Amino acid sequence: MFDYKQLEALEMIVLAGSFDGAARRLHLTQSAISQRIRQLEERFGGVLLVRENPVRPTPAGESLLAHVRQVRRLEAEIEAGEAERTGWVPVRIGINADSLAIGLVPSLAATLVEERLLLECVVDDESYTLGLLKAGEVVGCISTQADALPGCSVEALGSMTYVFVASPGFAAHWFAAGVSRESLAAAPAAVSGRPDSLHRRWLREHFKLEEGAYPCHVIPESHALFSAALSGMGCAIVPKHQALTALERGDLVMLIADDPIAVPLYWQHPARQSSAEAKLGQALLAFARKQLVQPV
Repeated sequence: MFDYKQLEALEMIVLAGSFDGAARRLHLTQSAISQRIRQLEERFGGVLLVRENPVRPTPAGESLLAHVRQVRRLEAEIEAGEAERTGWVPVRIGINADSLAIGLVPSLAATLVEERLLLECVVDDESYTLGLLKAGEVVGCISTQADALPGCSVEALGSMTYVFVASPGFAAHWFAAGVSRESLAAAPAAVSGRPDSLHRRWLREHFKLEEGAYPCHVIPESHALFSAALSGMGCAIVPKHQALTALERGDLVMLIADDPIAVPLYWQHPARQSSAEAKLGQALLAFARKQLVQPV
């Protein structure tokens, strides 16, 4: 059996990014923290931390941390008497904003009520949600990474299809001669906040346009970003499912009709789950089967 004080020190170092930061949070000396990690590594039989700035876990350290977090959740579940509980249990999941925009939450409602779960959505770009799971902040996340984290399982959700759109008036003004590097460099875009967001990556990879080479509105929320395109503020890359009605009505037009952007998504979660967490994952997979493009 591992010493939980040693495991606590390991987890706190990873969260704080340093031995000194962990010592401050645990109200211990740095030498005491170092001693606990040395003893833990001797007990484990391997190096658990890469001593860089910031300090980060080795693959062995990641595996041990994932195990610790699973055990902690299961212990809390047992203590609460899951089979007989009458209260509500909070559950945090890492979600990309676009999944929320196309109706994820309503699809989880029945499971949340049945299992008496209080959902907390921690929203971030799908390229970054994995960090939330690594840090133990969520019990699962929607991610673009197909390889499972140590101690975790991964399930393919399908691909979210995106389209490049603008209002008819905007398209007529800025893209009368078609979409090109020159027209994209002149037309205002509506993008999310991350420097490595989908729209920015697309411009960089397909048109060699780096950040700063084009005017843009930064709008880090999916519904507001979609509204910006509808209002004629800028061109935008949005989920096709979100844009369907506006495209049918003629409120939006596709600027590149024959080249949709597909982003494969995956559900990452600890290999050991409570029954409620597993049911929540199944509800999420059912949502994906309806709303995302499934592999043939």
